[in-house]
Amino acid sequence: MPIDMTHIERLAKLLETSGVTSIEIDDEGQSLKLVMETSAIGMTSSVRADAISSSEETLVIAKADVAGHFLATHPWRAKPFAEPGQQIEAGAIVGLVKIGLLYAPVLSPAAGILDAITAEAGAMVGYGTPIASIRPTAETA
Repeated sequence: MPIDMTHIERLAKLLETSGVTSIEIDDEGQSLKLVMETSAIGMTSSVRADAISSSEETLVIAKADVAGHFLATHPWRAKPFAEPGQQIEAGAIVGLVKIGLLYAPVLSPAAGILDAITAEAGAMVGYGTPIASIRPTAETA
């Protein structure tokens, strides 16, 4: 039976809530390895967005939906997708995760002002790794 995204999402949620840092599954020619970032363990959140309370405001976090290497810019361009202080719309691309020859976009879960890109360019990121923090605009908060 092929492993599909719903199984991977469910496994990642179980890892996150149970405090387990990794799992590896080998079955009939298929292999899957999930590794959770230790800062993500114990935090229960949605896949794409998680509201984090601070003393002054609430930030919305854009997270990686896949594991791979984070890119803040398109490989053919020098300018980043988004920069801190920039107004962005919900669904705007804030970065890419490179998986082999494929690139998966990291999307902003809400409209607002990009507060920071929290992932380092070129760094290996896991499923659910925080990539960017956004200060939602008044109408979306």
